[in-house]
Amino acid sequence: MEAVVQPVIKVAAICGSLRKGSYNRGLIRSAVQLVKESAVTGIEIEYVDITPLPLLNTDLEVNGTYPPAVEAFRQKIRDADCYLFASPEYNYSVSGPLKNAIDWASRPSNVWADKAAAIVSAGGGFGGGRSQYHLRQVGVFLDLHFINKPEFFLNAFQPPAKFDSEGNLIDLPSKERLIEVLLSLKAFTLRLQAMELMKEEEVEMEIEYIELSTLPMLNTDLLIGYGVFPPVVEDFRRKILEADCFLFASPEYNYSVTAPLKNALDWASCPPTNVWADKAAAIVSASGSLGGARGQYHLRQIGVYLDLHIINKPELFLNGYDEPAKFDSNGDLIDPEAKLKLKQLLLALRAFTLRLRNNS
Repeated sequence: MEAVVQPVIKVAAICGSLRKGSYNRGLIRSAVQLVKESAVTGIEIEYVDITPLPLLNTDLEVNGTYPPAVEAFRQKIRDADCYLFASPEYNYSVSGPLKNAIDWASRPSNVWADKAAAIVSAGGGFGGGRSQYHLRQVGVFLDLHFINKPEFFLNAFQPPAKFDSEGNLIDLPSKERLIEVLLSLKAFTLRLQAMELMKEEEVEMEIEYIELSTLPMLNTDLLIGYGVFPPVVEDFRRKILEADCFLFASPEYNYSVTAPLKNALDWASCPPTNVWADKAAAIVSASGSLGGARGQYHLRQIGVYLDLHIINKPELFLNGYDEPAKFDSNGDLIDPEAKLKLKQLLLALRAFTLRLRNNS
């Protein structure tokens, strides 16, 4: 019997800091070394330097071609199976050099699209965590599928020392966490790449509306015992557990989700089992000006902890007050264009659900 040849996953590693002694670049060097030492097998990591890239300026594009440094960078991104970002935090966001690289590779055609990615970061305070959440938001447009678990935020300045004087990672627990990130990235990349086991058209979709108003406000004093919930909560958690995927209709309240929705999310994530975990989801919203967009982006952030894989495309933000009328007097959707977008979203949710479920 012939031995099965395991695929080798090609990882493009991008660091948002240009400084030679950067701790974030040290994380990438450590990841490369761990692969060389066979701590993680089945992947190869190439560090892709973003220093040569000019600042984004579409005047530099000539007849659909880019400057040589940009063309070379885009080719490396296109050839990779997935990405490892080391993202320092600058002003609660990503660095200018990283955003510049992201933007060049997203120019037509977007060469980031539909691939897996992971983020690591090192810094003070939250260890670069806020930059990671902004990068995840940018990733929605790029159509990147970020792993949710584990997250890697490293406070580089807390004892014991995490890096040596040259910016190399020396902390063993941090190296173990980095190995876990690489293994998760490898597994999720293979899961997204694998062939579907059934044709989409052969799979029916049914939607059950689940009422939230019957749920009590979250209070762990209501638990009858560890992992034993009030009957109405048990019933809700069972329905979430049995679902293959989720469709959230999320109005925006104070730039976030509503209290009833947050309450439901929290009840279903309570120990001993987060029943949302590792399933696909989509979000729709209708509201004023931005159509509930800020509520959606906060829900995406919450979804990282819940380990939800929320589809990136299409997005549906509907301004319910623009003309022509989108809803009738009963609140039913009547706008043909909005109905078409909703259909496209449901098809995308079904496709991504099958992709995750059949290849897990």
